[in-house]
Amino acid sequence: PSSSVVNSLRAGYSHYYQVFQSVDHTQNPANYSYNGNAYHLYTGQTNPAYFGLPTLAFQGGFSFQVGLGWPKTVGPDGVYQITDSVSILRGKHALKIGGEILVNQSTNDVTANTKGPVPFPNLQSFFSGNMNRALIAAGDFRRHLQSDGYGLFVQDDWRVTPKLTVNLGLRYELNTVVKESNNLIGNFDPSAALVQAGKQVGPVFNGDHNNFAPRVGLAWDVTGNGKTVVRAGGGIYFEQGSFDALMALGNLLGLRTLPTGVALYTNGNPNPTTAGGTINVGAITFTGGALGSQTAAGTIKYNWANNSSNTPIYSASPACGDGTVTLPSGLKPQPCTVMGVDRNLRTPYISKWNLDIQRAITNNLSLDIAYVGNHGTKLVGLTDLNQPQLVGGFSPGWGNPAIASSPAGGCLASAPKYDNCSPDTAAEQAARPFASKFPYLGYINWLSNNNQSNYHGLQVSMTQRTSHGLSFVLGYTYAHALAMSSDNWRFRNPINSNNTRDLYGSSEFDITHRFTYSLTYAIPGIRAPGQILQGWSLNSIVSMQSGLPWGINDTTTDFSGTGEVSAQNTDGERWNFFGNPVDFKTSKALINTNGGNGGIPYFPGVSNANCLAKASATGPLGVASLTNLGCYASGSSILVPPAYGSYGTLGRNVFRSLPYYNWDLSVTKSWKFQDRLTTQFRAEFFNILNHPNISNPFGGPGGDNSFTDPSGTAGSSFGFRPETPDVTSSNPVLGSGGPRAIQLGLKIIF
Repeated sequence: PSSSVVNSLRAGYSHYYQVFQSVDHTQNPANYSYNGNAYHLYTGQTNPAYFGLPTLAFQGGFSFQVGLGWPKTVGPDGVYQITDSVSILRGKHALKIGGEILVNQSTNDVTANTKGPVPFPNLQSFFSGNMNRALIAAGDFRRHLQSDGYGLFVQDDWRVTPKLTVNLGLRYELNTVVKESNNLIGNFDPSAALVQAGKQVGPVFNGDHNNFAPRVGLAWDVTGNGKTVVRAGGGIYFEQGSFDALMALGNLLGLRTLPTGVALYTNGNPNPTTAGGTINVGAITFTGGALGSQTAAGTIKYNWANNSSNTPIYSASPACGDGTVTLPSGLKPQPCTVMGVDRNLRTPYISKWNLDIQRAITNNLSLDIAYVGNHGTKLVGLTDLNQPQLVGGFSPGWGNPAIASSPAGGCLASAPKYDNCSPDTAAEQAARPFASKFPYLGYINWLSNNNQSNYHGLQVSMTQRTSHGLSFVLGYTYAHALAMSSDNWRFRNPINSNNTRDLYGSSEFDITHRFTYSLTYAIPGIRAPGQILQGWSLNSIVSMQSGLPWGINDTTTDFSGTGEVSAQNTDGERWNFFGNPVDFKTSKALINTNGGNGGIPYFPGVSNANCLAKASATGPLGVASLTNLGCYASGSSILVPPAYGSYGTLGRNVFRSLPYYNWDLSVTKSWKFQDRLTTQFRAEFFNILNHPNISNPFGGPGGDNSFTDPSGTAGSSFGFRPETPDVTSSNPVLGSGGPRAIQLGLKIIF
């Protein structure tokens, strides 16, 4: 080390541990009693971390609940980091060489409904023990995970001329594959079904070892006087994998819940085989019936009238099957939903670039114009690797390619009502690609590099540094963000896993136009008694932006006959849209439609001629779906359900909500007392014009995620949102679209 060589070595460690426990977490439900009378609520859980009462709840008039849903333990998580770099000055070059080691450790124990929710439709059902549907997490979900990251880099800041500086760099990154200390994570292998990492197979995926990330940039003082500067740059940035993306999708879906040790019942054989590992975790779901007689995976035999029963309410282990085997308990194990990771998974990366021109107009006023872009490559997302073929769930005649021109049977046989168009779930299961090889598996959520994203933006800003008490920043952005998914790690399966390109469209957070203006003005004062004409200032922030995108997905009707609409993390079916999306404007006021309440007009059945014409073009099956569900029409545009046995054509996020306008203003008055004491009075006005900013009708920030059965919103709320975002999200935060708020304050500054 010398004046031209400097070494910098840093080391750090962070520790995070947080426990969320319900008030009943110390109660072993098997020992729970009241006034000396034991209830014997055997949930099947023996791990004290999952103790507590089942969530017993009923609805109807008002809601009541005993027991809380889930414990949650985050950590202990530890992050170790060591970085070392050497900076060298050599003539016109400033070199920097270094490396980094990052060790991520996590004890993952996020478990929803481990104690089991038991919902009842009403109080009468609660007393009689007749439930709706229940779910229990079986087994121990705690996992001790680790993933390491290594990086090497070299960088050169080269001052080519006094006016031009060039930045060159190259970074290499290596992120190791996540591992569990006891090999308690599984995977799906298309050749062997459920396998356990570290036992039957190696790591979860093979790893990616060619992550070279070049960087380049320049700064050019055009005239040499610092008044006009051009900057440009670009580079590649690799993502570091998320534990959650692999381990805990929806808390129950992930590699840590893949039951490689589950019992498999297939082909009418009551003697089960084993999936091929030792992990015995999963989710047990059952529906309907009285608790005194209902059985599932070993049993729910607890009778509310018999407090001496020692039989668990829930089984301690799940089972998978093809639905042909009836166990002594009465259960018929059904195909299980699992997750798998592509063995050739690659590290996602973002390519970024920008071009910026900055001009000093005066000594205090400058203008900045920039183009910014990025492209996401090899982004991860889910598909259903076991998706049935199109129309696979309908009767055999529907699988005939000639059905569009000469349909036989199916729902058309019930004309004019067309009321039996629901696909058969057994037929859908039989139409799955792995039905013959792995009949005990249903949905296979497959994580792979199937997503991409793009962003292009023009950014303009004008900055006034303080002059005569006035300073402001004015900004405008014209941009477009596109993606195939806007989720972070809570992915959704597309309705058509064979063509994920259909999902490419505007991101939920895409804002085409955005204008902001922030101002601070210290009003010149003059001497007056009590400093009444001194110390005044104005502060203002104006925000205006175009509406956010929103999309609609039908999460009720299985038009395609693939069963994907019933998946745990479905993206929903799409309808057919014809016309201009602008016609489907978001409404913030009730309007008189033929439904009478508001929103985009709804037309039942075949009552709308334009809808009927579009439906007829897709054949009798299109008319059948229109007859059942009706359509929406506004201006020259219509939204109609797709023909049965087809995918809808509506793109992702094609509609737009209303623009956003907000003006916040504050007035302050300061009194100085001596040199070190100031008293300040503030009057702050949020949304001073009391302008209503309405939530998205469906999807996107501040809106619903989807709508189920559009005919259910007929004439009432489709495209209609009478709430501001603070009400929709139950989060009354200032600036979130709520009504005008005035805040007065007094500060003492010393």
